Amino acid sequence: MINPVKSIKVTILTVLLFLSSCAQNGGQIGYTVNLCCPGKYDEYKEYRVETQDLPSFLGDYVVAEFDKVFQEKGLTRNDNRNELRVTLSYRHINLNAEQEAIDPFERRLDEDVTLRYVATIVVDIRESSSGQMVWSGQINRIHTVVPGEYMHEDRARPEFADAFREVLASYPAHD
Repeated sequence: MINPVKSIKVTILTVLLFLSSCAQNGGQIGYTVNLCCPGKYDEYKEYRVETQDLPSFLGDYVVAEFDKVFQEKGLTRNDNRNELRVTLSYRHINLNAEQEAIDPFERRLDEDVTLRYVATIVVDIRESSSGQMVWSGQINRIHTVVPGEYMHEDRARPEFADAFREVLASYPAHD
């Protein structure tokens, strides 16, 4: 039996993702800005990065692509002394309620299952001293995969960089 609350959530999420995909510039990853510009951006020079629930196979190169794009804004990464704390958090939602319990990253050789899910990386930027949120956005993509399917890093890196560039376009550059 399909849970009506989950069905409504999935429907709403699908509509929102469709609408947010209109904001992309032809890439495969959509983006949304959740909060923009209540900070004192001229005072921010250095930042640190933390990850939350980011699958290990994504971690290194997603952080590297984010670093590259954020440094284009004039900031320097310094994980010890900084004005900003950036958290990259991973979330996914299965679009088929019956597949909710299936982990898309676990290889399942015994089943012939194709998953449809939304993968999202939320970028939250807070002041290190106060914890106040100063900017937030997210990138997302709908996937249709067999559980455990290999992701092609060489093709994904430029897509991540382009998506981070788009979502950070409204983040004020530091001189």
